[in-house]
Amino acid sequence: MDLNPRLAIEKCIVIFAIVCYNDYKKGGGLIKNFCFTIDDNIRFLKEITENHYQSMFDHPYLAMYQRLHEEFGLKVQLNLFYRMEDFDLSQTSEAYYDEWEANSDWLKLSFHSKLENVKPYESSDYDEVYEDCKRVHEQIKRFASSAALANTTTIHYCLLTEDGLKAMEDNRVFGLLGLFGSNQNPRTSYGIEESNAEKIRNGEILKIGKISFASIDIVLNCFSIKEILERLRHMRQRNCIRVMIHEQYFYGDYRHYQPEFEEKLRSAFSFFFRAWLSKQFL
Repeated sequence: MDLNPRLAIEKCIVIFAIVCYNDYKKGGGLIKNFCFTIDDNIRFLKEITENHYQSMFDHPYLAMYQRLHEEFGLKVQLNLFYRMEDFDLSQTSEAYYDEWEANSDWLKLSFHSKLENVKPYESSDYDEVYEDCKRVHEQIKRFASSAALANTTTIHYCLLTEDGLKAMEDNRVFGLLGLFGSNQNPRTSYGIEESNAEKIRNGEILKIGKISFASIDIVLNCFSIKEILERLRHMRQRNCIRVMIHEQYFYGDYRHYQPEFEEKLRSAFSFFFRAWLSKQFL
């Protein structure tokens, strides 16, 4: 069957969701969807700023997502660090503001953490979390527009105190993705008790207070392509599958570089596409 993927997906009325905390419906019925997010982002912003590209999509990292968006209708959320060793978001060029705004229907940005460190908010108070999140949000609105700011995210290491959760609420973050393990190897995120964590890891979205919590179902950089497809097959009956990867594995000079980075994404999204076409997801 020779079909253009984007046209076929539109024909099947499939919605590729940036956020998975809303019901996506057509004619009163829930449509299957998936959520795709990327953690630990900042390097591409540094390189875009320093290289003065004519378009931000001249950077190979964003060019890849643009290709996948054009082919699959993919929607993408990039969760940002505030700073790295020799760069922070306050230095990010505003030259691409109009491009960010024009593409904000499919390309979003959000807060992840102040920087790359282990368990940054495991014991943090309200003020630290509030200020770190606010600072990232302010910069996103400055260089990319309010339209590009998402109201969901994943916190680095998925740990927050009760005060930290309140700080996220007050920054208008209403959805948190976390890591909840498997039934064989359970874990929890954001201090959620195990009885609720079990429901989340098995696909439920739970609203606790003002925040909805959901599980990241697969982190693509942790598995081979063969393993990714096998794991997705086991989850294909879920209403929503949540897929994540980390930015750093994209770059050839990273010590754990994965040259198949784009191939992993394409394999996962092609799996969804084939499943929907064969009505296994409908």
